[in-house]
Amino acid sequence: MWSTVMNGIVLGFVASPTCPSNGEEIKQGTRWGFLFALAVGLGAVVGDAIILIAVLLGFMPLIEAYPVLHSILWLMGGLVLLYVSWGIFTEIRHVEGVSAMASTTETEKSYFWKAFGIGTAITTFNPFTIVWWIGLLSPMLAGSNNISLFSAAVLAGSLAWFVLLALLLHAGRSFLNKKMRQLIIGTSGCVVFGYSLYFLWQFIVNLI
Repeated sequence: MWSTVMNGIVLGFVASPTCPSNGEEIKQGTRWGFLFALAVGLGAVVGDAIILIAVLLGFMPLIEAYPVLHSILWLMGGLVLLYVSWGIFTEIRHVEGVSAMASTTETEKSYFWKAFGIGTAITTFNPFTIVWWIGLLSPMLAGSNNISLFSAAVLAGSLAWFVLLALLLHAGRSFLNKKMRQLIIGTSGCVVFGYSLYFLWQFIVNLI
C-alpha cells in the first residue's frame, strides 16, 4: 500500500511542472503573492480531479465512439490557453516592482476565486490531462483495488508541486524588480502561448 502511495505522489509531483497552469501560477505569484499563486495550483488539482472522475466514469469510450469530441477538446484547450496567454501578456504593461505595489485589498482578494477558476479551466480543458489519466489508469482498471488510493496519491503529489512553486514565488518575490518581473511573466506567457498554438494545430490535424 505504501509503495502505491509513494509512487503516486512522486509521479504527480514530477509530472506537474509540465502543466500549462504553471505559467498562470507564476504570473499570479509574482504579482499578488502566495495565496493567489496557490489558488491557481488548487484549481489545477481540482481540474485534474474532474478529468479523473470523468475517466473513471467511462469518458474514454465516449470519445472513441464520437471522434469529433477529441477534435473539440483540442480546440477548446487551445482557445482557453490562448485567452490565458493574452491575459499574461497584457499584464506585462502594468507590471511594477514589488516595492511599488500596493498591499492586497478586499477587492483584490475577490480575485482569488478568478485565479482558482483559471487554474481549473486550464487543466480541465487540456486534452493532455485526459490522455494522461487514461494512460496512467488503463493498466489498473482491470480489477485493481488500489486505483482510488493511487489516484489520490497522484493528486496529492501534484498539489505538493503547486504549493512548493507558490512558496518559491513568495520567497523570491521581494527580490523582483520591474524588469525581472516583466521577464518572468513574459516567459511564462510564451510557454502558455506555445501550448495554445500546439493545441490549435492538433485541432487542425484532427480535422484534416
